[in-house]
Amino acid sequence: MGSLVVWKGIKPAKLKQDTFRLAALNAMRKMASEITADFQKTTATWEHKPVFEQVISLAGGGPQVLVGTDDEIYRYVDEGTKPHDIVPKHPGGILVFPGTFTSKTMPGVIGSRAGYKGGEIIKRPRVHHPGTKARRFTKIIKEKWESRFKDEMQNAIQQAARDSGHGAK
Repeated sequence: MGSLVVWKGIKPAKLKQDTFRLAALNAMRKMASEITADFQKTTATWEHKPVFEQVISLAGGGPQVLVGTDDEIYRYVDEGTKPHDIVPKHPGGILVFPGTFTSKTMPGVIGSRAGYKGGEIIKRPRVHHPGTKARRFTKIIKEKWESRFKDEMQNAIQQAARDSGHGAK
């Protein structure tokens, strides 16, 4: 008597692309808000309030979260300035400024403090500013979030796989 062998293919459930896309976008939106909050901490005590914008994308090389500003003053503080002369705006004018100053931000710190301007008033026809030491907020925030971003994306994909019926629940 002969034997009969029947092969039956096992087909996994189809991946739900919308589930993966939604999970990734939600994770990216959450991270963009948290990254923006870090940038806002760097200017919390400033009178001048830069606007930080967020861009999230799944196009191209994979998921991306971009947070930043085109604010010129923020760039000066973030990147620092070289030594430079300061002169009055009007010819023959004089610069008037307080003699004591404590900055509101510090290099390497995601945050800001009250700062201080006061003391003896100084009057000069010009001054040589020694430059501003770069705070490097952008670099520090990027370093803080880079590995977290990868972990959060991995978690979102794994959760979407479970929600699609793939993997352990």
